Amino acid sequence: MNIKDFLMYILLMVLIAFTIFNFYALLTSKKRRAKSAASYYQEMGAIEDSLLRMMKERALNFTTVKRLMNDKGEGIVIVTDPEKRKAAIGMRGDTELFSFEDLEDAGKEYLHGAKKGKILGSRVYAVISGTKYEYTIASKPFHPKGPFGKVLYQTTEEFYDELMRIIGEGKKQSS
Repeated sequence: MNIKDFLMYILLMVLIAFTIFNFYALLTSKKRRAKSAASYYQEMGAIEDSLLRMMKERALNFTTVKRLMNDKGEGIVIVTDPEKRKAAIGMRGDTELFSFEDLEDAGKEYLHGAKKGKILGSRVYAVISGTKYEYTIASKPFHPKGPFGKVLYQTTEEFYDELMRIIGEGKKQSS
């Protein structure tokens, strides 16, 4: 056996190992995705059930729905009824109903770490009728340019933007 045949066998073994690894990764990623989807729908379903009960009890019609998840897998649902000028922020076991005018202020906070570019956590807060409510989106350090970090950063921004939209709607009616 010469060196050329030996290298060809080594290359063949590497390619077989690489193929087996990719096949394994494909199978496990499908299982993880299915498990994540099931937990997402379970989490959101519980929150949306309580919001639906509230909607029926108070004769509301929530037409816009914004679903968000934090890094702990806890769901946050923001719903609005533009006709009756009501909104609600729902989490598992806690729902806050308020009118557009009651939402006085909103903000977002990023906790920056010592390392450049690393964010230790993010929160969104809402001041409703003088009471400040804080919603933690990211409780673990992340890089905003990484794949997981982009999702957390985008979720924080979407939550804040939705609250600012409600504040804007409340100010339009007041004017």
